[in-house]
Amino acid sequence: MRSPLVRPALALAALALLGLLLFRAVEIRTDMADFLPPAATPGAAFLLGELRDGAATTLLLVGLEGAEAPELARVSKAMGAALREGGLFAFVGNGTGDLTEGEQALLFRYRYLLSPAEGVFEVAGLRRGLEALLDGLRSSMSGVLSRLGFADPPGVFLDLLKGWLGGSTVTMRDGAWFAGGDGPPRALLVARSRAPGTDMEGQREASEAVRAAFAAAEPRGARLLLSGPGVFAASAAAAVKADVERVSILSGVLLLAFLVWRYRSGAMLLAAGVPLLAGSLAGALAVSLVFGRVQGAALGFGVTMLGVAVDYPILLLTGRRPGEALGAAARRIWPTLRLAAGAAALGLVAMMASGFPGLAQLGLFGAAGLLAGVAVTRWGLPRLLPGEAVAARPLPGPVMRGLGRLRGRRVLAAGLVALAALWLVLAGPPRWEDDIARLSPVPEADRNLDGELRAQLGAPDVRHLVALRGASAEAVLRASERVAGALAPLLAAGRLGGLDLPSRYLPSLAAQAARRAAMPPPEVLAARLEEAGRGLPFRPGAFAPFLAAVEESRALPPLDLAALAEAPLISARLSPLLTGGEGGWRGLGLLSGVGDAGAVRAALEGLGDPGILFVDVKGETEGMIAAATGGALLWCGVGALAVLGLLAAGLGGAGAALRRAAPIAGAVLVVLAVLSAAGERLTPFHLAALLLMAGVGLDYALFLGRAEPDAAEAARSLAAVLTCTVTTLLTFGMLALCATPVLHGIGLTVSVGVAAAFLLALALAPRAEATA
Repeated sequence: MRSPLVRPALALAALALLGLLLFRAVEIRTDMADFLPPAATPGAAFLLGELRDGAATTLLLVGLEGAEAPELARVSKAMGAALREGGLFAFVGNGTGDLTEGEQALLFRYRYLLSPAEGVFEVAGLRRGLEALLDGLRSSMSGVLSRLGFADPPGVFLDLLKGWLGGSTVTMRDGAWFAGGDGPPRALLVARSRAPGTDMEGQREASEAVRAAFAAAEPRGARLLLSGPGVFAASAAAAVKADVERVSILSGVLLLAFLVWRYRSGAMLLAAGVPLLAGSLAGALAVSLVFGRVQGAALGFGVTMLGVAVDYPILLLTGRRPGEALGAAARRIWPTLRLAAGAAALGLVAMMASGFPGLAQLGLFGAAGLLAGVAVTRWGLPRLLPGEAVAARPLPGPVMRGLGRLRGRRVLAAGLVALAALWLVLAGPPRWEDDIARLSPVPEADRNLDGELRAQLGAPDVRHLVALRGASAEAVLRASERVAGALAPLLAAGRLGGLDLPSRYLPSLAAQAARRAAMPPPEVLAARLEEAGRGLPFRPGAFAPFLAAVEESRALPPLDLAALAEAPLISARLSPLLTGGEGGWRGLGLLSGVGDAGAVRAALEGLGDPGILFVDVKGETEGMIAAATGGALLWCGVGALAVLGLLAAGLGGAGAALRRAAPIAGAVLVVLAVLSAAGERLTPFHLAALLLMAGVGLDYALFLGRAEPDAAEAARSLAAVLTCTVTTLLTFGMLALCATPVLHGIGLTVSVGVAAAFLLALALAPRAEATA
C-alpha cells in the first residue's frame, strides 16, 4: 500500500522545481527605497532622490581612541592607506596630507582663482597676511610656511585647505586629523562608500572593510568607533536578520511540535505546506507580471502573510466529519472557505493603491497567494490525502469545555470592547510615528555617537539641504554662488553654522574670470606689497615668487571639471555635490547648525530662482509620512467597505455581513487599546499587520458564526479554528519578542488582534445547543 506521504511529497517537489525555475527568471530587487512614501512636493522629490543615491547617506564616520596620539595617528594613516587601496570608497579623508604632490601643485597654482577671499591684494589685506606670516614663522608651522609663505603671503592656499574642514573642530597632530578640545585624544576619519545608501550589502561590505583595516593596523590599545548612515543600514540589516533567524527557528520548532502532537501525521505537515508554497509561487508570478520584478522585502513579508493559507488545510482536515471523504468535506465548507479567502484577498488589494511600490507589491502578492492557496486546498488536497490519512488528536477536554462555555456570551464580548473603547477615550489612541529614526534598531547610544562624530568632523547632519538644478554644470555652480552670497549674512550672524556647496570646490567660470580681472598688474601689486611690508623684517625680493604667481594666475585658463580630474581629493569632495544626467545637472548644498530655518528659507526664496530649493528634511519626511498614512487609512477604509459588500453578497444581506464583521471591528479596538497602553506608535506596517489580522480573524468569524446542525459539528468547528489560532500565535507571537521595532510592532499587532478576534468571534457565535 502506498504511503500517504508520497503524493504530498511529490507535490512539494514539483512546486519547488517550479519555484526554482521562476526565481531564476524573475528579478529580485533589494532596494529599500521601494518602501519610501511617494513624493508630493518638489522638496520631497529631491529628498527621495538623495535617500536613494545621495552623498550624505554613504558617509562612514570613524573615531579612534584609547591610546596616545602618536599611536592613534599611526593607526589612522594605516587605515586610510588600506581603505583607499580597497576600491570600496570614493573618498577617504584623515588629514591634509592626503593631497598628492600633483594635486598640491595644481591647487597651489590655481589658488587665487579658487579662493573666494576678498581684499587680499589691497594694502590692508597684504599687511595682515605679512604679519600672520611673520608670526607663523616663529611657530610650529615654520616648516610649512617657509616653503609656501613667500609664494603666498596672504595665506590663501592654507585657508583654502582649512575651509574644507568647514565648521569642524578638527586639528592636525602627527599628520592625522584629531578632534579638538582638552579631552583624551581621538583621531578622526571620514569615508564615502561607492555603494548607494540603499544598497544594504554594499554598506555592510564598506563597514566590514573599515573594521578589517583597523584590525590589520595592529592597534595597541586603540578602540574603533564607527558610525554613519551606511553603518546604521548594515547594523539594522544585521539586527533584523538576527531577529528573523532567531524567531524563525523558535517559532518553527514550536509550530512543528504542535502540529505533530495535534495530527501525528507527516502527511499533514507536508499537505499544509502545499497551499503555502503554491500561494507563494502564485504571488511572485503575479507581482512579476504586473511590476516586472519582485521586491525582496515584499517577498519575505508576503510569505509570512501567506501563513494564513496554512489555515485552509487545517480548517478542512480538522472540520471533516467522521467517515466523510475529504472531497466531500471540501465541497461542504467551500462556500464559507471561498468567502473568507475572497474577503481577505479583497482587503489586501487595497494596498495596491497606497502609492508605495513595495506595499503595492505586498498587497498583490498576498491577494494572489491567498486565492491560489484556497484553490489548492479545495481541489488539490482531496487528491493528495485520500481516505483516512489524517485524523486530528482531540484537544484537552478542560480547554474545550471552557471555550464552549464562552460561546454565545455576547455580554462578555461587549464588555471587552467597551473596556478597550473606554481606554482609548481616556488615554487616547496610539500616536502616529513621524520620526523614521525611531524605527531603527540601532541603540540610542550609537545614534548619539554619530552626532558627536559629525560635530567633530564637520560632516553634514542631513537635517537641512539646498537643492540646485540647472541645464549645465556652469548654471548649477552660478546658482551655488548665489546661495553662498544670500546666506553669508546668516553665517556671519551665527544663525547658520556651516555651508558646503559645490562652488566651494570649483567656482564657476564667471567667478574665476571676475577674480582674474580683479588681480592688479605687476607694478601695482609690487607697490602695494612694498607699502604693506614697511617696518617688517623681510628682505627685499623675498616675495618675488608671489608676484610671479599672481602674474601667472592672470593668464591661467579657467579650471573646469575636466581639468579638476587631476585633483582626485577635491574631485571626490565635489562629485557628490555636483552631478549630471539626462535630466540636466543638479547640485547639493549641505547646511549645518541651522539656527533659524525660516530665515534660511526666506533668504533663498528671495533669490527668485526656481532652480534653488530649500529642503527641510525632517519637515518633508514628516509630511511624506503623514500623507502616506492618510492615504493608507483611506484605502484601508475603501478595502473594508469592499469586504463588507462581498460579505453582504455572500451571506444574503448587510445585516449578516455586519454581524460577521463585528468581531473584527472589536478586535481592532482591542489592538489599538493595547498598543496605546504599551506606548507603541503606529506606522504603515501596523496597518499592514491589521489587514493581515483582519483576514485571519474573518476566517474565525465565518466558521464560528455558521449555524451548525448539532453540538458535535460546532465542537469540530471550534477545534479547527482554535488550531488555526494557535498556529498563528506561535508564528507571530514570536515576532512580538523581537528587538527590531517594525517586527515587534507587527508581531504584537497580529498576536493581540488574532487572540481578540478568536475570543470575540466565539463570544458572538450562536450557542451550540441553539443550533441543534
